[in-house]
Amino acid sequence: MPVDQPGGLISVLLEKGNLDRHDAALSLAAYDQEEVERALERVTLDPSTDEMLADTCGQSLATIWCRTGRLNSEILKRLRGTALELAIGTIKNLKPEWETEVKRALEHDPLKAAEWEKH
Repeated sequence: MPVDQPGGLISVLLEKGNLDRHDAALSLAAYDQEEVERALERVTLDPSTDEMLADTCGQSLATIWCRTGRLNSEILKRLRGTALELAIGTIKNLKPEWETEVKRALEHDPLKAAEWEKH
């Protein structure tokens, strides 16, 4: 995949049917721009997105949040399944001090809130 800047990677990620979407989602974890987060959010929350791609987007989002020091609790609480598990695992590994904030963000759903303890 020759494209390595965020705009090109976002285009690849958003292009349904593009075989490089997963690689683009992984690569986008290295960028902090708001449009990167919006693109990853859009894909991971789309119910038609393949679960493996949604999971990668969730993990990339968590990586960005940890690096920038800005947890987006609105997106976090909308993640589901393995995407949520991977995001929480990433946060727990990189920013364990965010435990209270993560639990507070997820308190509306006890099953989601319990994910922190599983990792």
